[in-house]
Amino acid sequence: MGEATESFRSSLVVGHLSRWRWWVTKGSLSMLDQGLISGSNFLLAILLARWLTAAEYGAYALAFSVFLLLASVNDSLITEPMMVFGPSSYQSLKREYLGSLLRIQGLIGIVFSILLALAALITDHVGSSRILASTLAGLSVSTPCVLILYVARYANYLEQRPGRAATGAALYCVLALGATFAVYRGGSLSPRTALHVIGISSILTATFMLLRFQPKLRLSGRVTPGTVWAEHWSYGRWSLGSAALRWLPANITYSLTGAFLGMADTGALKALLNLLLPLSNGVSSFSILFQPYVSGVFAKGGERSTRAPTATVSILYIAVGTIYTVLLVAFRHPVFRLLYRGKFLHVSYLVPVVGAATVLTLGSYGAVMGLRAIQRPSSVFAANCAASVVSVAAGVVGTWKFGLRGLVGSMVLSGLTMLLVTAYLFRRRTKSA
Repeated sequence: MGEATESFRSSLVVGHLSRWRWWVTKGSLSMLDQGLISGSNFLLAILLARWLTAAEYGAYALAFSVFLLLASVNDSLITEPMMVFGPSSYQSLKREYLGSLLRIQGLIGIVFSILLALAALITDHVGSSRILASTLAGLSVSTPCVLILYVARYANYLEQRPGRAATGAALYCVLALGATFAVYRGGSLSPRTALHVIGISSILTATFMLLRFQPKLRLSGRVTPGTVWAEHWSYGRWSLGSAALRWLPANITYSLTGAFLGMADTGALKALLNLLLPLSNGVSSFSILFQPYVSGVFAKGGERSTRAPTATVSILYIAVGTIYTVLLVAFRHPVFRLLYRGKFLHVSYLVPVVGAATVLTLGSYGAVMGLRAIQRPSSVFAANCAASVVSVAAGVVGTWKFGLRGLVGSMVLSGLTMLLVTAYLFRRRTKSA
């Protein structure tokens, strides 16, 4: 009996160690993937801040915030439902499912491209900002390409293969950074050409990734774009409402800065928020891995079983965010001098405030992940509503009264609202289960 008990305990220990090794390995590869993609974009943002004028960089920042709005809409209808239905409903039909998603993604990309081209024409005709009009024209070309890359990357996580995603990310890194430097040395760098480089690098990387999956683009009786779209729309319609609301707290700041303070201050705000990108991107890399896992936990154990993993994620994100922010505050002046050659140093005093806002926002990710896993997108919508109302109201008043200081302060209030509301809604949903 004693030997059997000891053997059982040993098997439990081995099982726990095996699971931890799996998570460490997959998490490291996921972080490498996200780090390469986001790190490339972060370096591009830094290089553009160094090489472009403040007004040009402000136009790039504003256009990029528009892209993030479109990407959030796309995420609601394509990638977010993909991470929920892919590991469950289409587990045995992944190639057919991916083919249907690519068809849908292509149509959405064309619609976005047309809308951005029209926005560029209107901006140029009005004459409010020729630089912004040119940048929007470049965005109309790059947006469909980047969105295809999103689908290709997320497809690797449906099979829990972040290593393949990391390989593609390395290719994107080389293409994007190398081409941008070549354009700069050639003397033709502008916000528009920078966006063209991002688009071309994205579509080449997506093609490389998708060749491994061999998605079935031909229509089949088992999985069709129509049936996939119906499921995605049924799930994502609440998230679609949340898309604009998710965009508001993080990106309305650029619009408010451009309207009240001008393009140069918009560029300064972008330079300030760039410093928090490594933190946000690192957290997002783990979120891509955690979301399918939490969805699987819900499928096996119900709503209450998701409370432990989501609590762990929230605590982990807050702890990591706090450490990162403390280090950034301590070394903010050397960082500004190193990254921007001393440009934008006048806004370095706002680093502690934007750091606090980011930590609060990251703290809400765990509850949001849990609400998505238990298929309660309406609750995520409600939380984003509350955060957006606070963001817009406090942002307008703060910018009008106190300039950039007031605007950044509104980000803290918005992040705190998101954290408190998501935690309350998730706890209430799972408590009643």
